[in-house]
Amino acid sequence: MRKFLLPLAIVATLATSSMALAVTNNSITGVIKAIDAKADTVTVGKTVYHFAKGTSLSAFKVGERVVIKAHAYKKIEVGVSIAAAPAAPAPAPKAPAKTVTKTPTKTTTTK
Repeated sequence: MRKFLLPLAIVATLATSSMALAVTNNSITGVIKAIDAKADTVTVGKTVYHFAKGTSLSAFKVGERVVIKAHAYKKIEVGVSIAAAPAAPAPAPKAPAKTVTKTPTKTTTTK
């Protein structure tokens, strides 16, 4: 029985620790509010995204619409990639208003 439980415990420990280290990236689309090239940070909305040192942020400008892939690490949003967002699609044209035609009805009463 001991020969079975020890390997099972080791496998369970390794499996749960590797799941805790798994990182999922989120994709965020927004408008750049601030860029700090020295600190390698970009602010979109109220969130500051930290990028790796040496990341070229010179291609982006404040007010530009971007897509950022990032994940949280110790309460810090870590940017994985940044790219210009595609232009927003044009709004669909509104359908013309329907015209309602009322036909007059004649009512007659008899006594």
